[in-house]
Amino acid sequence: MSPLQGNICLLAVTFVWSFEVIVHAAIPHGISPFATSCVTSLIGAVLLWGYFFRRIILVLKWHRDVYARRLLLLGVLNAIYNVLYLIGLEYFNVSVGAFTASMTAVILPVMVLVMKHSISARSWISAGMILFGILVAVSPNVGQNEIPGLALMALGAMFRALFIVKLNEYAQVYDPVTLAAGLTGVSAVLSFIPWAIVQPATFLALPWSGRLIATYFIYGYFIVAFATVLNIYAQKRTSATHATIIYSTEIVFTTVWAMFLPSVIVHHVEITLPVVIGCLFVVAGNLIEISPSKDDEKGHWKKDAEDDVMIRVSHPYARLLDSTKTPFGRSVLLFAALLVVYLVIALPFKVLLVIPGFSDIRPVYMLYPVYGIFFGVPGCLATAFGNLICDVVSDGLRLSSISGFIANFLYPYILYILWTKVPKTRFCLRRRRMLTAFVASFAICSVLQALIITPAVAHFYPDVDAGLFALSVIGNGTLFPFFFAVPFIMLMQEELGYKPLTGPRMAKAQEA
Repeated sequence: MSPLQGNICLLAVTFVWSFEVIVHAAIPHGISPFATSCVTSLIGAVLLWGYFFRRIILVLKWHRDVYARRLLLLGVLNAIYNVLYLIGLEYFNVSVGAFTASMTAVILPVMVLVMKHSISARSWISAGMILFGILVAVSPNVGQNEIPGLALMALGAMFRALFIVKLNEYAQVYDPVTLAAGLTGVSAVLSFIPWAIVQPATFLALPWSGRLIATYFIYGYFIVAFATVLNIYAQKRTSATHATIIYSTEIVFTTVWAMFLPSVIVHHVEITLPVVIGCLFVVAGNLIEISPSKDDEKGHWKKDAEDDVMIRVSHPYARLLDSTKTPFGRSVLLFAALLVVYLVIALPFKVLLVIPGFSDIRPVYMLYPVYGIFFGVPGCLATAFGNLICDVVSDGLRLSSISGFIANFLYPYILYILWTKVPKTRFCLRRRRMLTAFVASFAICSVLQALIITPAVAHFYPDVDAGLFALSVIGNGTLFPFFFAVPFIMLMQEELGYKPLTGPRMAKAQEA
């Protein structure tokens, strides 16, 4: 993974974390934060252990005691930070709270310097600009009543800074997948203990509903599992200071969510000049830190399964596909597996509606480029049928679903043709030109989707705001593939060893 790719992955992690403000708004008031932390960490741990079980077991056979000590330390630091963070946030609104939480970007460089590690001048300048942005945004909102909250957030930032330093240190040495699975498991246990003390009935005391279950699953597999794995892999390729500065962009994302998303999804925050200035300084500080260098596209191709002490293991479903004799049978099995994954990711997000019955927030778009480039036609069919099934299950099946079926097939199919059939060179997101073209293809496919679906919706349902619907389609189809699919593909291709499909033109070019 190159430095440029590492920056993109860290930015994606921050984007996912900022999504937490939306997910939290869907959790009923009165539920203990320990309960939310325990349940979502447990879901993330189960997902990671379930998929990477053989790999994790092989690692733990060699280094079980070492991993146990490291994970316990990380879990304790993370738990302390989360408790202080949740209590401190009670004193501020969403936007100002995000600014105070980003004090880590200023505290961590000082901590690293105390540990006698060098910090580049560029990082100091970036941290200074972020500090100025925090002060500008927070100062008008801090009075005597908010001072305790500010003190709690500062103390929490110190624990978070130490957590990031240790995580970065361990990521250089240990297997990222095992670290992620262990960390989520330890977090679940450490959250369960105080939860059981304050609410002995624990799981039985929760007001279970379809909305709460869906919200917890969203939190568990995106904010916990996906972000944790991606973060540790990115930490492996960068420094703690660099990572923390990029983390500060969570301020910007959170503020945007709070200002522009519908009030049914998240509590609105009034835009003020100090908040805007604060965001601009945070962005400027990050631009200085990530300004490109000559080494951005360098690095080495690597499969993490072959690095250090890792042994590559195949997934049971891959062995099932290999044992299927006919190509058609393999395609059917592949389609079924991809369809299940699509539904597991898509259905919970039906609770976050933009236009009830027609449009919702859809991170499932992260699968469209992955399905098209890595799995071809079976993947394209999985997105089309998956979207149709979601319409049926959510009581959203309408005449316009026909155009939706066509559009949701074409999106990944166009990417499949563009990136596996046409090129003569290997698909590689390390190349800036290819990365830029790849992201541009998301926008093209999203606009095409909107052009196919919106006229049908406007014709059959004139009461629906066609403009808002089209914008939601384009936004979903552009933002989530960029922030989720791009880093996910980088992770699959360069760290986990998965290969995209190879078209005939590319095969002939390689033979020549």
